[in-house]
Amino acid sequence: MKKNFLIPMILLGLLVFVAAGAGAAEFKLESPNDVTLHNVTAQAAAFQGRAALKVELTDEIQQRILQGQGSNFPAFAILPAEFKNGIIEVDLAGELNGKGAPDARAFVGVAFHIPADKSTYEAIYLRMTNGRLAQPTPTEPRISRAIQYTAHPDFHWPVSRKEFPGKYEKGANIAPGMWIHLRLEISGSELKAFINDEKEPALTVGDLKFGEATGKIGLWVDDGTAAYFSNLRIRQK
Repeated sequence: MKKNFLIPMILLGLLVFVAAGAGAAEFKLESPNDVTLHNVTAQAAAFQGRAALKVELTDEIQQRILQGQGSNFPAFAILPAEFKNGIIEVDLAGELNGKGAPDARAFVGVAFHIPADKSTYEAIYLRMTNGRLAQPTPTEPRISRAIQYTAHPDFHWPVSRKEFPGKYEKGANIAPGMWIHLRLEISGSELKAFINDEKEPALTVGDLKFGEATGKIGLWVDDGTAAYFSNLRIRQK
C-alpha cells in the first residue's frame, strides 16, 4: 500500500519539476518582497476589491519629470525570473495619482528583456486615460494612442511617433481605474499584445529592438501614475 501511494506522489513531483523546467512561473504580486525596486516604490494594496501590488515612481524620479528632465526612465519593480521568448500575462490597472504633469495619462505596463545593469529595456504600456472606455471619451489623436511599444534608451514614443506615426501605438478598450488583463506573446523580434479576451491583438510589433536578449521582467510605471498589478504568469517558449 505504501508503494502504491508513493508512485503518484513521485509522478506529481516530476510534473512540478517539468513545469518549472519549462519556464512556467506565477507571481501573485501581493507583497513588495516579491520584487526588486528600481526607481519606484511598491506596497501591498487592495484595489477594486482585489489584492495587488501598488507601484509608483519614487519622489526623486517624479520631481525630475516635473523639472523637464524627460520621462520614460528605467522605472519598474523587477521580478526574479529570466525571460526571452514566450507569454507574459498580468492583470493591471492604473489611475492618476495627482503628482504628475498635466499630460500624465495613467501610464502602466510591462517591461521585459531587462539586463543586469538596467541600461536597456523594452515595454508595452497603456495610457489609461486615452482608452476608448475612458470618461469623458478622448478625441483624436489621443484615442488612437492608448497602447504603446517603447524601447530604452533610443526608441521612446517621440521617436516612433515622428518616424513611424501610428505604427507603434494604437487605440484600446481600456480606462482608468479598471482591471485589464494584458497578454504579451513574444517570439524573437515579434510581439502581439492582447487586451482582456479580445481575439485580435491590440498592438503588433514585428521588430523588437532587443528580441534576441534574455533578461528580467518589470512592472513598469511612469509620470503621475498609481499602478496596480496582480497575478503575473510567465510561460517560456
